[in-house]
Amino acid sequence: MKIKHLISIILLIAVAAVNAQAQPDLPVKLINGTRYYYYEVQNKDNLQMAARAMGVSTDDVVRYNPWAAQGLEKKQLLFVPASLFTASGRQTQAAAKVENAFSHTDAGTVAITGSKPTTYVLQPGDNIYTVAKRFNVTVEGLLNTNRRLAPEQYVEGQTVHVTPNTALPFYCETASVRFDLYKVQDGESFYAIARKHGISQDDLQAANPDVKKPKKGKNIVVPRTVVEQRLVEMNNVSVDDLERYYTPRIHQIYEQLQADRRNNEINLAIVLPFQLHKSTPPHQAMLYTDFYKGFLLALDSARLATDKQINLRVYDTQHNLNVTDSILLLPELKNMDIIIAPSEPQQLQRINRFGGDNGVSIFNCFSTKNEDYKTNPYVYQVNPPTPVMIQRVMSWFDGQFADYQVIYLDDNDNSDTDMFNLIKSHIEQGGKLPATLKVNGDLSFDNLSNLMNPGSKYVFIPSSSSKNLLKHVVKALKQAKEERFDCDMVLLGYPEYVLYLKDYQTDLQDIDTYLFSRFFNAKGFRTRDVEALYSKWFSGTPLTSVPNMTLFGFDTGLYLIKSLAEGNIDESTPLHRGVQNSFRFERDADGGGMVNQAVDVVHFSTDHKITTLVQ
Repeated sequence: MKIKHLISIILLIAVAAVNAQAQPDLPVKLINGTRYYYYEVQNKDNLQMAARAMGVSTDDVVRYNPWAAQGLEKKQLLFVPASLFTASGRQTQAAAKVENAFSHTDAGTVAITGSKPTTYVLQPGDNIYTVAKRFNVTVEGLLNTNRRLAPEQYVEGQTVHVTPNTALPFYCETASVRFDLYKVQDGESFYAIARKHGISQDDLQAANPDVKKPKKGKNIVVPRTVVEQRLVEMNNVSVDDLERYYTPRIHQIYEQLQADRRNNEINLAIVLPFQLHKSTPPHQAMLYTDFYKGFLLALDSARLATDKQINLRVYDTQHNLNVTDSILLLPELKNMDIIIAPSEPQQLQRINRFGGDNGVSIFNCFSTKNEDYKTNPYVYQVNPPTPVMIQRVMSWFDGQFADYQVIYLDDNDNSDTDMFNLIKSHIEQGGKLPATLKVNGDLSFDNLSNLMNPGSKYVFIPSSSSKNLLKHVVKALKQAKEERFDCDMVLLGYPEYVLYLKDYQTDLQDIDTYLFSRFFNAKGFRTRDVEALYSKWFSGTPLTSVPNMTLFGFDTGLYLIKSLAEGNIDESTPLHRGVQNSFRFERDADGGGMVNQAVDVVHFSTDHKITTLVQ
């Protein structure tokens, strides 16, 4: 409803309150469970005179006594509900309270001032409608304030949050009694007339207090229940009216409110073992804390990227499975868009199961061994599993090195058998016939050079990622690069090479090396910007780790906020290239979860430049 229309409604109600007459001195009858004042039409009364005597408007008289619009008959009864009046004698004075619940801001808008928020524990017989009536709040307002509660969860013992006296006028179906005239037929009794009109004999007799027995040809008043949708205030609608109106549509209203909230909010939870209960948390806990700090920096950086409200909840599992289980019992966890889970196997498994059971997406940022993504559609595997990583790298490899011959450098180290075997299987299935050069101790330049034919191109692939193997082959590869200028050659390196850059970066550049990894930090100006923010917010510098956990948290936070601001994260979400980590998700086969497909291929070229390609 537009503000100016809302103000107009309030002003009209307030005028009605000021002009209302005092409570009439009239007899009262209980009809259909509702109290009604009634007035006996006097000789020469017209509609205006009768309305004045009753203290209501002519519209009110006609509304409840439709026959009165055609003229009044002496001694006929006119009824109006007692709810039109308050104990003080002023009609609908709660309308003035509604007007007073508003204040004008400098911007010209209207804001609800209402009462202070409070809590209420539902009592026996309570439901959402009794609470709305008790506290003068709308049903929609209750649903919006208590987001975790579905309509049927408003039961005895449940605690709800309310802000009393904030109900505006609203449309509702109300049931009220209208009084029609009926001419009595020959032989009809109160019982027969009541049955004929589908009402109780008691209500019929209550509406005709001066009639002892119906007489043929005489008019009597017949009450009938009328249900209509109209603008009402909470104080003059009954719980039955609320229930009658909302019951068929309340779940639709609830689902729409939930959808609106999802569209206007981003709800994130970080559930990690920070172990803050310990005076000196272990190193892994401190790394999780740095991830969280990076995430906070992302929230601050992304606050202008979306007009949605960002809600972040953070929980410390204390590296305790029982604590993790208690956190998952919190109702608000079911409203999260994303929950970031730890790498600890049992905790991760429990959180993944919670996500599957409740339709909440789980970001597994830290574990590469967990395979819940294969069967759980709500798990997001952030670190690409080894088969996915190799598949992405080899797809690039096929195009980049189509005319290169492959030479394996094999030292019989089985530390990376799976990764090397995947590479080997792909190459050999593609029809290439690689050569194998055994490495026992330091690789001899002569042995290497003897395999190289003038004018040919070679890509060397170590059989493991071990630093020891790299140490044994680097000298011969550098010499071949310098002396066998009649050949073109490159080295394909592993993710672990990122750990060796302090000792071997220059060597890798001299050789001309491509390494692949789930992450890479070029330590450029973007890294320096994040480190400066870290120092400003938290003082000091991020912990040294591979990957850098502050950058990981920053990249993850920025990706989630920017992506969720546009909708859900799925195959259509564009590639996000972070400072250190990149993200592009595709759903795993057979209806599993989402798997990050973004893999970095980093080129350490002979001109000593570093270029990152995201595959």
